[in-house]
Amino acid sequence: MTKEEAIIKAHAMYAYEESEKSDEETGDFDALWQSLYDVCQLATYGVLDFDEDEINEAREWLKETRPMTKHYQEKEIYF
Repeated sequence: MTKEEAIIKAHAMYAYEESEKSDEETGDFDALWQSLYDVCQLATYGVLDFDEDEINEAREWLKETRPMTKHYQEKEIYF
């Protein structure tokens, strides 16, 4: 998946709709990644109401796109 494809996929996810969408103004991929990371973490621990498929979709996106980031390549995904 290219970075452009990853952005399109992320913007289509429910997790993105619930996120702070911090990439909207800057177009920064790391901002997009961090927004989805935060939402996925909150949903995993029951703070946000997501079904399991929505959480899994976001988690898999995070894992697949982590190498595309500048600052989160070493970030652990504990949830």
